[in-house]
Order: sequence, then structure tokens, then C-alpha cells
Amino acid sequence: MNEFIFNDDVNAVHKFEIPRDINSDEELLGALSVALRFPAYFGKNWNALDECICDLSWLPPGDVVLIHEDLPLAGSRVPLSIYLSILRDAARNWETKGSNLIYTCPEKWDATGERALLVRREFLVVFPSNAESVVRSILTESKSS
Repeated sequence: MNEFIFNDDVNAVHKFEIPRDINSDEELLGALSVALRFPAYFGKNWNALDECICDLSWLPPGDVVLIHEDLPLAGSRVPLSIYLSILRDAARNWETKGSNLIYTCPEKWDATGERALLVRREFLVVFPSNAESVVRSILTESKSS
């Protein structure tokens, strides 16, 4: 499960935090909408999250990291499974296809030591280390069902 990072030592231009103690779909979708500055057309449902989290073109250039202070929806296994699956699929999509935004990045260098003029944005998802076993378990269950 390389899609997620289980610590908080991650650097990115855009760091967005999801606060603690989110216990409902509505709270989580609202927090994501605010944190990631989703456009007004965001429908506040799982399908809309899936669409928007794979885009993020409205954000200025730079890598994006989504940091969870704890595991949201921890008491609601089905919604948590849906959320984790959406994040996993988005992270995989960003890793294999990159984002639709290519930007100039003076901080990154190509293999020849020259500045890489065009760089794809990265999308990273971070959970606290104590959530790793739960996340792995839920995603393993969702694969087999």
C-alpha cells in the first residue's frame, strides 16, 4: 500500500489538513471541500469527491498533500471504506497518469542537473501512523468484496 503515507513528515507546496473527530459523511465531504477549495459545483457526495480529487486544476501549481489528523469516519466502516478506496484510486491515478496540470517548477531538477521546466503535480495522502493497520485491513476487505 504505497498510496498512503503513515507519518506527517511530508513537504509540499499545498498542505491541506483534515481535522480530528469527523464522524459523518457530510462533515468529511464539507471539510474536504473547504480544505481543497473544491469548486462551487462540488456535489458533496462520493462520486463528486472522486471526480474532484482527481482534478484539482483550480489550485495553483505545486504538489498537494492531504494530511489527516486522525482517521475520519472511524466508527462507520462502510463510509470509511468508500473514502479510503476513493483516496487510494486517486493516489494511484495521480502516480500513473499525473495530474492534468503541468507547471514550471524552479525547485526541481531533471536527470541532467538542469531545471525541469515542466513538472507534473504530485498528490500525497497522509494518515497518522497509528491508523495504518486499520487502513490496511479495510482496504484489504474492500478488495475481496
